[in-house]
Amino acid sequence: MGARLGLSARPQIVVLGAGINGAAAARELVLGGCDVTLVDAHDLAYGTTAYSSRLVHGGLRYLEYGDTALVRESLAERERLLRLAPDFVRPLEFRVPTTSRLGGAAAAAAKFFGRIPKTSEARGAWLVRFGLAWYARLVGRSTMPAPRQLPRGAAARLGLDRRYRYVASYYDAQMPFPERFVVALADDARRAASELGVRFRLHTYANLAVRDDRLVVTDELGRDAPCEYRPDAVVNAAGPWLDDVLHRLGAPGSQMLAGTKGTHLLTYHEGLRRAVGEAALYVEAYDGRPVFILPFAAATLIGTTDLPFAGDPADATATDAEIDYLLGLVNDVLPTIGLGRDDLTMHYAGVRPLPRTAVDVPAAVTRRHAVVERTDLPWPVLSLVGGKLTTCRQLAEDVVGAVAARLPLPRSHTSRERPIPESTVSTPDDGVIRPNVAETTLARRHVRQILRGEFVRRLDDLVERRLMLHFAPRLTRATLDDLAGLLVAEGLLADEARTAEVERVVDRLRRHFGRRID
Repeated sequence: MGARLGLSARPQIVVLGAGINGAAAARELVLGGCDVTLVDAHDLAYGTTAYSSRLVHGGLRYLEYGDTALVRESLAERERLLRLAPDFVRPLEFRVPTTSRLGGAAAAAAKFFGRIPKTSEARGAWLVRFGLAWYARLVGRSTMPAPRQLPRGAAARLGLDRRYRYVASYYDAQMPFPERFVVALADDARRAASELGVRFRLHTYANLAVRDDRLVVTDELGRDAPCEYRPDAVVNAAGPWLDDVLHRLGAPGSQMLAGTKGTHLLTYHEGLRRAVGEAALYVEAYDGRPVFILPFAAATLIGTTDLPFAGDPADATATDAEIDYLLGLVNDVLPTIGLGRDDLTMHYAGVRPLPRTAVDVPAAVTRRHAVVERTDLPWPVLSLVGGKLTTCRQLAEDVVGAVAARLPLPRSHTSRERPIPESTVSTPDDGVIRPNVAETTLARRHVRQILRGEFVRRLDDLVERRLMLHFAPRLTRATLDDLAGLLVAEGLLADEARTAEVERVVDRLRRHFGRRID
């Protein structure tokens, strides 16, 4: 049980939510000299992190809303991630096709001054060129190429619809597997705790209860004994579950969030992949919504929608209407492709934890993050509102600043120059598990390394958030059963539960991702 902070004691911090922001905050707090307990009701990276567009970007479209501070912060963090996390983040070229020279100027001016137009007007080449020049100026020095206008005829060579006349090019970055990045953050928190002589604990599949001034953590899987903590501060990093966690902590009140759902499609359609090549397409839908068509290893990732969502974020799935919307957009932009439902390998949908505002256009809701403190509970509670993949480290630093305003932190280490390496290395052997995902051969020895060192507790942890097999074009029930056998061998699954666990994951893949496993 954690003790209240004394003159010589280390701060005891409990972080609730082990997505990218929670894991980054836990790591930053460990570097600040705190004893940290990271708690999640599911697995690492189970929520919004796993359902994003997988981009690390400055937020080009935020310039339309005049949010240069967010763009500047995002670009600085993009450059930092490219330098410190090259195993996870890579440069990616974006091509922006437009249909006219002058379109969109009036609408862009209205957005910049805080007025949301009632009708959408397509952005023209000059507006895009101006935005990219401003974007490049904000980033300052960068290792990536400068924005440019592609030569005449580029649209036709790319197979774009004939109405597109101009194509601009600029660079941002891609994080193909943020799930693995979160695992690496937790692994580095564990490593940093050992280096600094502090404590880091992780509880996944945890039920949380409040007993007076204590937090009681119970293992949902029944494998570990309950733990009690008396924290000096609580960080609420539950993403779209933020309001639910506040209620559970005993702080009911007005809702802070109004989440929106984003849907993505994944396809191994060879014609689409050839058309995309190694650069992304950033196109404007008929309703003004920015949509990405992204290279994703040997596949193509298409997204995203932005629709209000109410309900449990764990239940968010792609609807037929959203799938048809994205398919229609691809075929509208690239009319010779003929992408259909049968070409899809899977789809996914997640809920963005956006702040509740009076703005009724989801795209106009700020993507800034905020640390909101409550002092009417037994401990200070710092809730993390908003945020995105790109700025997770800066948000974590802001959390430490908020904690330091209340508690003396024993150390001043930060993550600003601390590398984030992959936590394991693949070593091929003669095993039968060899799905080719992310250009990596995953063999039995590698799977055992993951099971022993990467916080795996259930089969879907391994499939979805360690090996990324739900993206694999040919995933079979035999592979799932083989993986379940390795969980049994490592003492993570009872042999008599093996068949049921495989069936549970097969059912989840069907319901949640539209994957049918033979």
